[in-house]
Amino acid sequence: MMVATHLVAGLCAGAGVVAWLQVPLLPASWVLGGALVGALLPDIDHPKSWLGRRLPFIALPLAAIFGHRGITHSLLALVGVVWAMYQVLLHGALEQHWRMAALGVGAGYLSHLLGDFATHGGVPWLWPLKRRFSLPLTFRTGTWFEHLLFFVLGLGTVYLLTLRFAPWMLHDLQALAQLLRHYGQLVLADALRTPL
Repeated sequence: MMVATHLVAGLCAGAGVVAWLQVPLLPASWVLGGALVGALLPDIDHPKSWLGRRLPFIALPLAAIFGHRGITHSLLALVGVVWAMYQVLLHGALEQHWRMAALGVGAGYLSHLLGDFATHGGVPWLWPLKRRFSLPLTFRTGTWFEHLLFFVLGLGTVYLLTLRFAPWMLHDLQALAQLLRHYGQLVLADALRTPL
């Protein structure tokens, strides 16, 4: 998937954590920030990815040793990230906001793997085995379907955050319609600027 879609998927996963755990407003910003980082983290194995261009001293060796969508896109990496986040959550000396960020990183990382699992390229869940797995119905990166997915995930994020912080808006259909119309106009304007 494209970086924008990974980011909105990470935000949606982070918003799901916020809504599910009833995280207060300020800590929620740390969850969402962590989710954005986690959503980009698996592509650190690709020197031309958004994160790889900013951290080439990590991306280049990872790409040379494991290749793109290698170890960082596996169950082993997911378990490692979840374990590391669990350790962060248990560590008593850390401030509460770092614990919230750790939750977000885990959610964002999982969202990235699930997103790539839905593409033609798939992911090597059982790395070091090279076989890649994907959903029975997949999509090609950068197509109209990915733009639609971006829009749906964005709506899901807005819905989950509204559900958590402004549930009364969900009862006021006019306000919800205005919010969705405004968001739809923003996404449509972005889609018109981006070649399909």
